[in-house]
Amino acid sequence: MKHRKQGKKFNKVICVLAATLLLGTAMVGCSTSEQAPSTAPTPIAAKPGQKPISQATPTVEEKPQTAFSYNPLGRRDPFAPIIMKEEKQAKLGDRPPLERHNLYEFKLAGVIWQGFGYNALVEGPDGKGYLIRVGTVIGPNKGVVKKITQSTMIVEEKFKNFSGGTERKEIVIELRKKQEGMQ
Repeated sequence: MKHRKQGKKFNKVICVLAATLLLGTAMVGCSTSEQAPSTAPTPIAAKPGQKPISQATPTVEEKPQTAFSYNPLGRRDPFAPIIMKEEKQAKLGDRPPLERHNLYEFKLAGVIWQGFGYNALVEGPDGKGYLIRVGTVIGPNKGVVKKITQSTMIVEEKFKNFSGGTERKEIVIELRKKQEGMQ
């Protein structure tokens, strides 16, 4: 019995000490003073007529650190989406007829020479004919007619590549020499 009473007393003492230590640590950690203790050396007073004595302070040689700099030239923005969403694309009914159909659906039916240059006669997939000059916008990708010769029409389309740069693609549409039904 005597050992049990001594064991219980010992446990109570340990618990009280632990609680006191815990509260003491919490009180020190929650102090409201925000000033750091001053460790600056106090100046040594010089006697009158003598030069002031300077204390030797240890100097730490600091090496100039070179800051890392990132050069993004030639790299795409890693946070930009890979597939760019176009601004609100107009509905098909809102576009002009030459921009409603894919460029490969048009057929070069003829080339007309006028005093100021060549014009192209293009047949759309709807069976209608359109007269096209250099600079006309054609196709849903907004290709621009760059050149019209006696037998071809060259259209240049601009598009964005994966890195966000703009590339150009030239599409040549040739004059069809034979009618499609006859060979």
